[in-house]
Amino acid sequence: MFRHTKTCAAALLALGGSSFLLPALAQQQLQRVEITGSNLKRTVDSEEALPVTIINVEQLRQSGVTSVEQVVQMLSTSQSSNVGSNSIGSSTGGATYANLRGIGTNKTLVLLNGRRVAAFAFNVNAVDLNAIPFAAVERVEVLRDGASAIYGTDAIGGVINFITKREYKGVTLSAEMTKPQKTGGDTDRANILFGFGNLEENGSNVWISFDRSHQKRVRALDRDFARTGVIPSKGVSGTSPTTFPGNFTQGSVAANPSAPDCAPPLSLPSPTSAGTCVFDFSATIDIIPEVKTETLAGRATFKVFKDSLLSVEVVSTDNDNISRVAPDPVAGISIPAGSPSYPVGTFPGLDTTKPVTAAWRMVPAGSRTNQALSHADRLVFDLTGTLAGMDYRAGLYYTDNTAQDGAIDGYVNAPFVRSEVAAGRLNPFVPATPAQLAIIETAKRRGTFATAEGTTQGADFRLSRDLFEMSGGTAAISGGAEFRKEFYRNDTDDAVVRAIPSAGRSPNHVSGDRKVLAFTTEAVLPVTKMLEVQLAARYDDYSDAGSTFNPKIGFRLQPTKNLVLRGSANTGFKAPTLDDLYAPQTITFATSSSNDPILCPGGVVNVAAGGVKSRDCGAQVQVQQGGNTKLKPEKSKTFTLGLAFEPVKNLTMSADYWNIKLKDQINALPQASIIANYIQYADRFHRCKDLPLDVQANLNRCLAGDTNSNAIGYITATQDNLGRVETDGIDFTAAYSFPLAGGNLALTWDGTWIRSYKYQNSPTDPMRENVGVYIDSSPVFRWQHTVSGTYAIGNWSSRLALRHKTGYYDKNDPASVVGGPSFYQSVKPYTLVDFAVSTKPIKGMSLTVGVKNLFDTDPPFSNQTDRSQRGFDPRYTDPLGRTFFVRGSYSFM
Repeated sequence: MFRHTKTCAAALLALGGSSFLLPALAQQQLQRVEITGSNLKRTVDSEEALPVTIINVEQLRQSGVTSVEQVVQMLSTSQSSNVGSNSIGSSTGGATYANLRGIGTNKTLVLLNGRRVAAFAFNVNAVDLNAIPFAAVERVEVLRDGASAIYGTDAIGGVINFITKREYKGVTLSAEMTKPQKTGGDTDRANILFGFGNLEENGSNVWISFDRSHQKRVRALDRDFARTGVIPSKGVSGTSPTTFPGNFTQGSVAANPSAPDCAPPLSLPSPTSAGTCVFDFSATIDIIPEVKTETLAGRATFKVFKDSLLSVEVVSTDNDNISRVAPDPVAGISIPAGSPSYPVGTFPGLDTTKPVTAAWRMVPAGSRTNQALSHADRLVFDLTGTLAGMDYRAGLYYTDNTAQDGAIDGYVNAPFVRSEVAAGRLNPFVPATPAQLAIIETAKRRGTFATAEGTTQGADFRLSRDLFEMSGGTAAISGGAEFRKEFYRNDTDDAVVRAIPSAGRSPNHVSGDRKVLAFTTEAVLPVTKMLEVQLAARYDDYSDAGSTFNPKIGFRLQPTKNLVLRGSANTGFKAPTLDDLYAPQTITFATSSSNDPILCPGGVVNVAAGGVKSRDCGAQVQVQQGGNTKLKPEKSKTFTLGLAFEPVKNLTMSADYWNIKLKDQINALPQASIIANYIQYADRFHRCKDLPLDVQANLNRCLAGDTNSNAIGYITATQDNLGRVETDGIDFTAAYSFPLAGGNLALTWDGTWIRSYKYQNSPTDPMRENVGVYIDSSPVFRWQHTVSGTYAIGNWSSRLALRHKTGYYDKNDPASVVGGPSFYQSVKPYTLVDFAVSTKPIKGMSLTVGVKNLFDTDPPFSNQTDRSQRGFDPRYTDPLGRTFFVRGSYSFM
């Protein structure tokens, strides 16, 4: 039964869906604390109305979890596809993001100790999870309910609140190492935590933590499932027409002097264009980048006045991400007739008195190596206490995130290479001589592509107090105000990005700022002993997006001792972020290949319209991405309805239905939709013949013989208000513990079932169902769950956990699945099993050994083309394979 006891309180707090319960709560005295989802301080045992997941991070560490990113990936409510491996072949700066419910990283609010964290500098839509001090985090509270009325407009999908230690005394040294059974991906981590003082005894406490981690790269060649993009058994040829030796074109003529042999294993005969070669770029990239992270965190807390605490919180994080992709592609190389570099051989239709246009993969220059560096600082002053019968909290905070990325090897100065080939000093059709290698080394260009900064500074204040007695208890109310100022800038090194078109950057210097003023109020009304009502409202005023008022109503009904019903309804308002508005408009290469809908419809070249098979069929177009100052705010309506019950002693269960409706969604229109709906989006296509010559000079498909051609120069896919999103589903949880053979066995289950996820790509489009099918750029998983069992006896404990995702209908893109519909397929379900054993041999010491992915399960095959990695989808799977880990810690006074 739901008794108001300390043990039951802990179980109820976990009922929102945690697979890792927080036993520490069961050991403390009931006290008035602030739980994520409410600004009112209440006793722990009264919070079961909130669908909150509470995660004990120490238990995750004992299970081999080594980063905040991995914590978020284990949530069944997460549909996140923004992981660290996305830095490979894209301009993410190495950031990782949370995405609850799959409605966007910009609609999941990430907090640290209840306050905002600076958004990542290269994408101020969302918080980089690397900026969270994982080693100092004690627990994570995940509110799965919409919370715009409490926390602000960006809490539509939910809230993830990372909570560090309140106080610590002593010294803890810890170290851990993970080592995959296969080559690559080794991770080591070391941490020291030092603290002194006691708040109760001497009125102060200070602790400092320093954490360092290093994960090594994993190459595609290190894993059989990722080592090539050419998989004939699946009808897949994930290749590039820019190869080594190079292909050349002249009008409708397309050839390669090395064909049909080409230069295996990287250069292979084209399956769609006879006489040319293609490049297996997947074999040359990383599938996991090399990442180094250092975090310094600290907190000083002092008793001041009477019943008040003043704390100062500092966090400083450095992240270093190195990723490698295929050698640099240099296209648009014009080779005049009579040049020593002119292709030698007999090629039907070639007019040897005219120039040819070549595309050359710079294999002699090596892999393009990108380094992204980010630095995050956070300073918070907090004053919390009671005054005249009221609880109060006031704070000042400043957060700053800076980032830069650039070339450290493998990138070449494309204009220089073109001029050297035209002059006959480089030849793209034959292996390089020592003299040519020296020229290529000279051609390498290193430097910073772009630097960015995002800052947030603000102040907040709130009061709460009991009001009056009602039939069910004491009514309480809170009110507060918040002011913050946000700033954003992004600058390129223009000379570097002009010289390296494969960097996917255009010269840009942009900045923006805004001010936000908000007022909040909240009330809890225990109407009867069975019924409690929660009312909340928030008013936000944006200096650039207008004002909004968002109310919320919730209830908790306990008709019997072992059953609780709960629900809520609220509205939301999501202003465009500064990045949505002002992000640089950059022309970059698309990650996936496509067919020109006019020059190569259905994969068949249209020569009459000026089509060139090697240029217009199954090739990467260039896409203009970036901000849009004309964006409107997003608006949402959310409601939840659930129940929690205890059918037998020590067994707690819950089910919560959630429903989110969003309109004017802010996102970039997917490339696949633009290509597939040419008539509807004709104004987004910019062909070379329609562009000024100075613009064509910087576009891959408009160079040399393709200048003023009918080829696509680029397509526009900047941020836009796309249409509506409607999604709903049910979260399930269960927890059961019982004595067994002198010890205790605890079983937990956490799952999310999504009934529907529909969206529009424009307000006039029909709704499209995304659950269980890969559409545009990603799937939505129908079902995800985690099941775990922990057995503890004496100083020993063991844990077995299972993580599962359902399968889905794959992307099956005709531009990359060259075998046609007979090769269309579904991605298989994905299940991983982890096992760990822990012991405490002596006082203060803890040792854990274990294995993740116990059965060495490979990621299921996917024919997706939206990531540089091929043969699987790196966003939803773990390419490490069976991985062993060991962790040890020692604490002393």
